[in-house]
Amino acid sequence: MSPAAIVKQAQESGLNALALTDHNCTFNLPVFAEVCAREGMACLYGIEVNVLEEAHVLGLFDCLDSALELGKLVYESLPDVPNQAGILGDQPIVNGKDEILGFAEKTLYGASSLSLHSLLEEVHHLGGLCIPAHIARPTNGIISQLGFIPDEDFDAVELRSGDNPELAGRYPVLRNSDSHFLESIGAVYNELEMESLSVENLMAALSL
Repeated sequence: MSPAAIVKQAQESGLNALALTDHNCTFNLPVFAEVCAREGMACLYGIEVNVLEEAHVLGLFDCLDSALELGKLVYESLPDVPNQAGILGDQPIVNGKDEILGFAEKTLYGASSLSLHSLLEEVHHLGGLCIPAHIARPTNGIISQLGFIPDEDFDAVELRSGDNPELAGRYPVLRNSDSHFLESIGAVYNELEMESLSVENLMAALSL
């Protein structure tokens, strides 16, 4: 699941835009940006944060520097627990040729000390979209963790294929693949009309 492999698979799946949202880090976003520019793939830069409440929440940006700033804040907020590669797997940082440059030292599995509300405020401060991920999933979804969707200024919510759209309440819906394996990229996707991919245009398209 290197950025180069992700973009190649996305192209083969017929996608013309995608976002990379690694768990609790943004270390591979710079090379993702490089590969997308090289291959002519429109992209957003993101992160999937495991907030204090143990719910997963997406931050999406059209500005790489903003995404990296949030990623730095999130990584610093993680417990200072070294990753156990033999149990949880490696956490590689790569370049555009899939060469490993290093590894994320902290485990990316745990929860940030950032609360749901504080993450929302930070994402919006940096000009991004804040979207609770896979809200109906029985683990790490906002409904399973809290029992409801709080009345916050979320930009949208993410549903999986087959989830009841009524669960979204008043929020716009994105249905994403949430791919953790190459073969699932493109299995679920959104069709939206935009002149170009940006945070502003995405919100306008979702509001139609």
